[in-house]
Amino acid sequence: MSKKNKNVSSYSSDSDEMIRMLKVLGAVLVIFAAFYFVFAVINGEIRFGKKATEEVEIQDVEIIAGETFNRGIDSYYVLMYDFGSDESIKLSSLYDLYTSVNGSKKIFIVNLAKKFSSKYVTEKESEINVKDIEHLKVKGPILIKVENEKGVSYTLGADNIEKTLFNK
Repeated sequence: MSKKNKNVSSYSSDSDEMIRMLKVLGAVLVIFAAFYFVFAVINGEIRFGKKATEEVEIQDVEIIAGETFNRGIDSYYVLMYDFGSDESIKLSSLYDLYTSVNGSKKIFIVNLAKKFSSKYVTEKESEINVKDIEHLKVKGPILIKVENEKGVSYTLGADNIEKTLFNK
């Protein structure tokens, strides 16, 4: 009978050890969950109260150069320039001012520095007054007035673009 008592005590000490290990593991999990919760609240991942609805805004202003003549609108402007050039701040300001004050015609912008536009950029003089986009070559900033999917006027240079947009 003494042999049975040894086995019983061995089982009870193993189960006590298992219970202690589960308690420690549970405590560690609770601590990690608390840290996650605190950091999630700080980072804004978890919010209390009303859910803030964010409106999705689709950007339809910047286009690629190949879409210059096919926007599906009767009359609009396309402003093409290198967004990283020295004149980019002035041209961006002209665009913003035109759209906020005088935006009688829709205006689209094209970044000439993008890879998609590189086939329309030239180091020589700009080739304008073309029938289709395949022959258009641009050296610097240009404003193209498009009517019925055809370029009807071309304005070169930031100063001339300003004059055209604001009838100066």
